[in-house]
Amino acid sequence: MPQLLTLEQTEALLDLQGHEPCPGVEIELKRKIGSIAGGPELYAAIYRPSTVAATPAPALLAFHGGGWENGAPESYGEMAKMLALSLGMITVSVSYRLADAHNPTFPYILDEASHAWQWLQTHATELGINPQQVAVTGASAGVFQATHLAVDSPLVSFSASTSRPAALIANWGPLDFVARWFDKHENPGAERTMLGTDYQRNPALYHRSSPITYMHGDLPPALFIYGRQDRTVHARQGAIGHAAWQAADAHSELIVVDNIGHDIVGDNRAQRAEYLQAAVGFLEARLLPQSRV
Repeated sequence: MPQLLTLEQTEALLDLQGHEPCPGVEIELKRKIGSIAGGPELYAAIYRPSTVAATPAPALLAFHGGGWENGAPESYGEMAKMLALSLGMITVSVSYRLADAHNPTFPYILDEASHAWQWLQTHATELGINPQQVAVTGASAGVFQATHLAVDSPLVSFSASTSRPAALIANWGPLDFVARWFDKHENPGAERTMLGTDYQRNPALYHRSSPITYMHGDLPPALFIYGRQDRTVHARQGAIGHAAWQAADAHSELIVVDNIGHDIVGDNRAQRAEYLQAAVGFLEARLLPQSRV
């Protein structure tokens, strides 16, 4: 059953880095999950409740942020620990190849996202996961991969024997690269490095690579969390995703958090607690009831 964290527990969780021990949570930081297309060895940080559940648990597949150039799976530890303690969920946060000015990573990182999904599904029994109750999430740049999986875009692939994502949480990430170009006053964002080009040189690629292009049909429930003062990824990106979900007659929630920057940075304990609690409430309502059917 879901368990509300006390104020003291929440405060303690907000003090922890993703890799640091947390009472009640078992953490495995370097599980190898293979590689594809001559890319690097991929690995996962896995967060699970210390007490093993009697039945397979719902899970979250997470993609970290970092502008597609930086970041690591353990940076998702804050939400992963919150979900383990409050909902008994297991989080598998995965790495992916990182880009630089001479090495764009599109479309390979979407192949790696597909690989990560397939790996989780294949290892669900070992991990104690219900394979039909796996949500996907991303922070900042990681929203790109998570949303492509959630909408089952043609740029990702699923095995015929595996389930599809049961829900999406998009945390302050880009969904529409064309709109983002204009959001940034016709200046390139971090996607230029990942795509290997900018909007002026290849507007078609900016459209084709955007998750928003494929938001139609049978979509899973989604929660979009964005920051009102975010100057890196405009909150309009969340509104675009929310509207696309509604146009597809799918369940969608949009939360715009008052903060002072991208990734809920700064003096922001209240804002961080707000978005973590929003994620817990969303997953409890949209994922847990199905896992009990």
